[in-house]
Amino acid sequence: MNAMNKEHIPYLIIDGHSIIFAWNHLRLLHEHSQLAARDELIHKMTGYQDNTGERVIIVFDGKGTKTESFYEHDSIQVFFSKKGTSADQIIERLVGKYGKKKKITIASRDKAVLDTCSSFGAIAISPNALRESLESAEEKLSKKIVQ
Repeated sequence: MNAMNKEHIPYLIIDGHSIIFAWNHLRLLHEHSQLAARDELIHKMTGYQDNTGERVIIVFDGKGTKTESFYEHDSIQVFFSKKGTSADQIIERLVGKYGKKKKITIASRDKAVLDTCSSFGAIAISPNALRESLESAEEKLSKKIVQ
């Protein structure tokens, strides 16, 4: 992919714990294993990225001494905020820095985060809208496989 095309790739930034607690199956899984719930969200969103070409970033609240970022399976980027910094703050900084230059969608149930990110030029969506987008992408993939 050339540099010009890379600049036009849309981004989807997800407030990880917000989505986990908004989606019943992930919330129930989280009650038994926080790691399993995070891994399931990462797995689902990796498939979404593969199906749509939209670049996915998931941000979680962390407990470490610094903000950490890694790529899961060489695909989606996952951030863990440092102790004392919320995932919301990381999301707002990312959108504040790149919101005017790139097409960014934010998925969260936190209205303050959605409003702040919208003011920076991002598209704000609810957890339900994210689930609908994910289901639509999975359905399109299923139809491609059947053909």
